[in-house]
Amino acid sequence: MQSKRRSKTALFEVALLFLPAIPAYLWLWPAVTGTAWHTPTQVVVYVYLVAGTLFIGLRRWSLDELGLNRRGMGLSLACGAAFLAALLLGRFATNLPFAPRPPAFMRLAWEVVYYFALVGLIEELLFRGLIYRALDEWGGARLAIWGSALAFGVYHLSQGPLGMFGCFVIGVVFGMIRWRATGIVGLILIHGLLDSLFIEGWPDLTAKSITGLQITNRPLVILCDALLVGVLLYLWKLRPRMQRP
Repeated sequence: MQSKRRSKTALFEVALLFLPAIPAYLWLWPAVTGTAWHTPTQVVVYVYLVAGTLFIGLRRWSLDELGLNRRGMGLSLACGAAFLAALLLGRFATNLPFAPRPPAFMRLAWEVVYYFALVGLIEELLFRGLIYRALDEWGGARLAIWGSALAFGVYHLSQGPLGMFGCFVIGVVFGMIRWRATGIVGLILIHGLLDSLFIEGWPDLTAKSITGLQITNRPLVILCDALLVGVLLYLWKLRPRMQRP
């Protein structure tokens, strides 16, 4: 009973953490998008999120209990890599142009820091760490997987309905990996790699750019679907769950 109470309180505090998102979407992001202030603003937002996540989470759980450990790292990397391969196959199976950016050392170095140390680390610690743990203690693994995935989708509201749905699907897969592995370090690495690859390979990818998207290679689509279904079935039915701290 006490664990459910602390979980509900933690989730309420997480909701309060996101209250500034309302004026941010209405005023801040439209004002800074496309300007020199866009990247510094993103960094400030992630610092705010990690500070809030740690403040809320560490008053109730240890970092190990929030999943910040290497437990199940091999599982996370293997299933995450298979899922990433499925996404890439899906991209190459369509007429979406592959237009990688010209290599530039400083930009690549910054993206490694940004997408691994900020985006990957902080988003995984928040969604598959704090939110997952609180939902798991409150209502069990099923609620934790679907609830954290829904929160992850809503968090990407600015990407439009299609982007939100895609992030929700990613959230479900990552949530299932979190359930089986009980650690998030592998997910942090996969998350950073996923964002980096798509930013480098499809830098102009938006909801508008995929209007009129067509399948050009059906065997790749079948392989993509088989990989995705295989990963989900393996996590759901075949993989024994590791001991949760």
